[in-house]
Amino acid sequence: MRNKKKRFRGFSEQGGWPFCGGAQQTMIFQISLCLCIMTLLCGCSLAVPNAGTEGGDDRMIGVLITAEFLDMVPMEAAEEPSADMAGNADSGHHTGPAGNVQNLVLSYDPEDGGKLYADIDRSKGDNPSDWEISFGDLEGIQMLAPQWTMENGETCWGSVLTEGISDLDIRLSESDEGQERSISGTIYTLAGSVEEDQVYYANPVYQTADGRIYVTRGSGISASGEVSEGTELTSALDEETNMTEGGKTKTEKCSVTVRYEAMYRPVRITVCQMDQGHEIVKKDAYRPEEMPEQITAEKDTEYILVEIEKEGLSGEKIAAREVYDCNTDGDIWLESFSAREDGIVVKQETRVILGE
Repeated sequence: MRNKKKRFRGFSEQGGWPFCGGAQQTMIFQISLCLCIMTLLCGCSLAVPNAGTEGGDDRMIGVLITAEFLDMVPMEAAEEPSADMAGNADSGHHTGPAGNVQNLVLSYDPEDGGKLYADIDRSKGDNPSDWEISFGDLEGIQMLAPQWTMENGETCWGSVLTEGISDLDIRLSESDEGQERSISGTIYTLAGSVEEDQVYYANPVYQTADGRIYVTRGSGISASGEVSEGTELTSALDEETNMTEGGKTKTEKCSVTVRYEAMYRPVRITVCQMDQGHEIVKKDAYRPEEMPEQITAEKDTEYILVEIEKEGLSGEKIAAREVYDCNTDGDIWLESFSAREDGIVVKQETRVILGE
C-alpha cells in the first residue's frame, strides 16, 4: 500500500559574494527588481492529477526545465483551438496564466492522464548517462536521475543532464526506515535589465516501475527589472511515499532542487600558465564560446591562472580569477562560462594535459 504526498517549497533569494582574486563586488539590488513565484495550477497542485500514482510505483526522478508553461490538453481538445489561440500563426502557443508568458500546448492521450511519455534511446549503453531522452518536439533542460538494473541484477540510480545544468549533486541514503534521494543543480542566467518577465518552469519527471519516463506540467518562477550578479532563486519539489510491507511502513522521499543564479555576461577568458617564480610561461586569450576542450601545460608550469572577464550592468569590466595547481596526481579541469542566445550561461570545462 502506498500513500503519496507532493508539495512545492517555493523559492529563496540571496545576494552575491566577492569575485575570486579581485576586488569585492558589492551587490546592489534595485528597487525595480521584481522576483515572484508563480503557482500555475490554480495555486494548489504542482503536478497534474494522477501524476506519479500509476500502479503506485511511479517515482519522481528529476525535472525538465522549460521557458514555456506546458498546457496539457486531451487530444480531442487540441483539435479544436480555443478562442485565445484563434488567429495566432503558431497555434501551439498562446498567452497563459502569467499574462505575457507564452504557453506550449501539448496534446496527450486521455488514457495517459496528462502525462507526456519520453522516447528513450539506449543504443549507446544501458547506463542512463549514455541514454538520449526526448519528449517529442518539447525542448528543455533535463536534470534526471533514472533507476536502472545492471547485468548482475543490482539496482542503481544514474544521471541524465543536458547543457545548461551545472553543479549537479545527487545523493542517496538507505536506512531501516526507508530511502531518501536528493537531486540538485544550478542554472546560471544572464544578469542585467530584464524588460519582460524571465520565466522558468520546473516540470516534474517520473519513472514507472517498467522503466518508462514521462513529464507532467509544473510551476514556474520569474524575475524582472535590474538583476545583479549573485541574485539567486531556488525552486524545489518534494515527494514522499509511504509503503507498507509485512506490517512495516517504510518511507521513500525524493527532493529536487533547482537554483537559478544570475551572472554578468562573460566576454573574454584568459589562461596564464605560471612558473614557480610567478612569471608567465604562456598566455592565451579566448572568446568564451571558443574555449578549447583541452590544453597542454608547458613543462615549467607550476599553476594556471584563469581570468574570466565579464561585462557589468553599466558596461564596466569585472574580472573573476581562479588558480589551479598543476602539482597534482589527479586530472585538472579548468572551469569557465559561456552565454547562450537564450540567456542561459553554460559552465564549460577544459582538461589540462600535463607536460613531461
